[in-house]
Amino acid sequence: MKEKIHYVIEAVLAVAVIILFVLQFSDKKKSAPVAVASNSSAAESPMPIAFIDVDSLMSNYIYSIDLNEQITKKFENSRANLTEKLRKLQSEAADFQRKVDTGSFLSRERLEAEQQRLMKKDQDLQELQAQMSQELGEEQLRMNVELRKTIISQLREFNKGKGYQIVYGKMNDNILYADEAYDITGEVIEYLNRQYASSPSAKTDE
Repeated sequence: MKEKIHYVIEAVLAVAVIILFVLQFSDKKKSAPVAVASNSSAAESPMPIAFIDVDSLMSNYIYSIDLNEQITKKFENSRANLTEKLRKLQSEAADFQRKVDTGSFLSRERLEAEQQRLMKKDQDLQELQAQMSQELGEEQLRMNVELRKTIISQLREFNKGKGYQIVYGKMNDNILYADEAYDITGEVIEYLNRQYASSPSAKTDE
């Protein structure tokens, strides 16, 4: 089971990998950016663009952390449930083998019936593993989509007073070089966390 759904946990650690955010506005009369970037003033930037370090965003955005904890908890609960069922099946299989070795079955029919029961139980357990893996994958995808929608929506609000035409998502080496004046990661994280802290979902989680 762990091998089958390990990809889910790996996906959780990089929740909603966002390669590029493009925020374009029909109103071309907006002023140049006046935001204070995380490392230097974006107002000094000659172009109305910025970038966000996605890894840092996902590691520090509280909503992303909460979603990570939720899916991890579901994975652990599923794993514990499957482990317990597997332990019981192994115990029954060992008991069956002991009875076979000691000739405890009264008839060949009883032996074959018990063997079929254990085989059916093993098959059911494998199907349960596949079902849980699929459900966790679907839940992870749903969370990723919701997180992405939330970030984009919040960035639109954040950008209303900034005037950026493009906001890139920096991850690994997809941006080979960018002046720190364009880095708004810290400011965006602060904004997102402030908005999330005042949201109904955050209060519900508490």
